Amino acid sequence: MIKTSLCGALCAAYIILPAATFAQTTVGAGIVAVPQFEGSSDYSWMAVPSVSFSNDQISLRTVGPGVELDLLSSRAVDAGPILRYNFGRDGASIDNVQVSALPDIAAGVEFGSYAQVNFPVGGFKTFLSPRISAVQGVQGGASGTQFEASLGLLRLQGDWTLGAQAATTYADSQYMNTNFGVGAGSPSGLAAFNAGAGIKDAGLSLFANYKINDRVSLTGVAGYSVLMGDAASSPIVSVAGRKEQMFLSLGVGFSF
Repeated sequence: MIKTSLCGALCAAYIILPAATFAQTTVGAGIVAVPQFEGSSDYSWMAVPSVSFSNDQISLRTVGPGVELDLLSSRAVDAGPILRYNFGRDGASIDNVQVSALPDIAAGVEFGSYAQVNFPVGGFKTFLSPRISAVQGVQGGASGTQFEASLGLLRLQGDWTLGAQAATTYADSQYMNTNFGVGAGSPSGLAAFNAGAGIKDAGLSLFANYKINDRVSLTGVAGYSVLMGDAASSPIVSVAGRKEQMFLSLGVGFSF
């Protein structure tokens, strides 16, 4: 199955709007194309549901296979907990023969938090949003810690909401070795590799939402990232996959 590439891509792509001044709920569904594992050159399509709720006090939204809660009523600052599901790595769902022969990584849960500041630029239709977040594997095969820093730009233009976001991720040695390490004598045929902590990736995502009417909207997200450091040097990536990673999502939302 798809590991954190799905969540990473979505977290990087969706730029959080300032809190609403009235209660609003949006439910939706979409399809996404993501790498089969971090560093894969093969992609899989899957359906992804989405839910968001916001009022003048709190905001809750699904981001990929996880949930983020904004506990602040301020339009200028967003902060709160992150809870997300890590699908792990299931060799039966991976096309690459070498990687499918590696030990499976059990699915699990990651928990963390984030903080984001929203600066209006040239009025209240354009926002510049630096953000930091950290998540820790707390259950199952999810392991290690990841820290992400990003800078988003959001533009409100009539029925359109347009955005872009640049992001980079640092991962500790436990996370890196779990996902990019190869044990000695592996039946995969890949050379033994011990992955250390460092910058894991850097990427850019583009976001567009079109409001068809007061209740229905369409959303598209496209992302591109490059694995770096030991993640890129791992034979899982350099031999059996590729360091350039892409992401595509199309969805529809219904608000009430």
